[in-house]
Amino acid sequence: MATLDFRSGSLLVKSLLIGILTLLTLWPLAQVEQLVGERQERRAEAYGRIARSYGGAQTLGGPVLSVAIEERAEIDVGPGLPVRLEWKGAAPRLLLPETLDIDARVDVDVRRKGIYRFPVYRTTVTLAGEFAPGTLAALLDSGTEAVRTVPDRAALKLPLTGLTSLRSVARFELDGVALRPVGGELAGLAALHVPLNLAALDRTRALPYRIELTLGGSDALRFLPLGTRTRVNLRSTWPHPDFDGAFLPVNPVAPTASGFKAGWSVLGLNRALPQIGRAGEYSSETLLATAFGFRLLQPAEVYARTYRAVRYGVLFVAVTFLCFFAWEALSRRVRLHPMQYLLVGLSLATFYLLLLALAEHLGFELAYAIAAAVLVALITIYVAGAAASWRGGLAIGGALTAAYGALYAILLSEDYALLLGALLVFAVLAILMLATRSLDWAGVGGMNRA
Repeated sequence: MATLDFRSGSLLVKSLLIGILTLLTLWPLAQVEQLVGERQERRAEAYGRIARSYGGAQTLGGPVLSVAIEERAEIDVGPGLPVRLEWKGAAPRLLLPETLDIDARVDVDVRRKGIYRFPVYRTTVTLAGEFAPGTLAALLDSGTEAVRTVPDRAALKLPLTGLTSLRSVARFELDGVALRPVGGELAGLAALHVPLNLAALDRTRALPYRIELTLGGSDALRFLPLGTRTRVNLRSTWPHPDFDGAFLPVNPVAPTASGFKAGWSVLGLNRALPQIGRAGEYSSETLLATAFGFRLLQPAEVYARTYRAVRYGVLFVAVTFLCFFAWEALSRRVRLHPMQYLLVGLSLATFYLLLLALAEHLGFELAYAIAAAVLVALITIYVAGAAASWRGGLAIGGALTAAYGALYAILLSEDYALLLGALLVFAVLAILMLATRSLDWAGVGGMNRA
């Protein structure tokens, strides 16, 4: 085995060589990091195909009454002729429901596209509530000499993300009458649309509704709080919800392996939407800004964990080289060649490639255990042979086992990753400093000789 003795000046030379080798090891680590990004993009493409065929993130609102509006306009029929007044169509007026109660059950399944797995859901939703008689009368009787409502040209609209995600409509009732919805539009969103004639409607009583439908989707499910009082009760078989949107649940039940429950209660005062207004006052951006619900969170999925692990790669290489260097300085027998440092550094970088390849098929936990075990075994055997000391090889193997165990704890802890990483760095440096506190660095290799 080739050696490099610590003759006069050799310590500085070897220090520079180790620094260069550390920088060279950054290249394979960067390649692995780039590969992680490429695999993430490939996974995103596969997810996009699943979402297009099954349904992506879904947003569902409550029913809205739309009533046609006409405005009196002056028509110039020609020179010298009197101006003629005609009624012309204008933007319809919308009425939001007084109460909106939503009950949803979300059953989650896992679909596979190649080697990738994605959660998708099928949700059965019941919407019930009423339009208040006071606001109905205010809408239908709001005509003036210049503006009039046209009750026989009204419609009931239910906004949702897209009609392609709709699986069934079991019930669509207004005032106890079954309706047959068709495709339509509301404020730039897709909608179920039913033409109505409200001319003979009794304005003195509430107008109840009940809608039951089934949607397919993936990634997220959200609701629009269109009622003056909106309540949502949701049950799901997914154990990892990520609540998001404009409002958080008021009584979430802690998720278990069998799923979770959550409830929301939103007042009309909590959202910046008028109860009665022209269609132009409700834009898709305004409506979606009030949406709330949950995402199907996949906690620390394979690529996110692998990427985080690679970010610690240079730290592990540097610390390992520093440990070897300190071991050489403290031992009179151990002398490692720079090429041996390089091979160890390459094996450390290969760990992340092996981790990524195995994790795509076996899951992160098992892949990490296998990759770490074979790496520690390889370096232990190699160092034991290079240093002609099984005791030294086993010591290095034990240190690497502890280091990769600490890294795994960091990767599992999303909330405390920075804290644990900082403590790990501090602990390693503290051990090295304490182990070499009595070492005369200037005297190593005779550098303090006259």
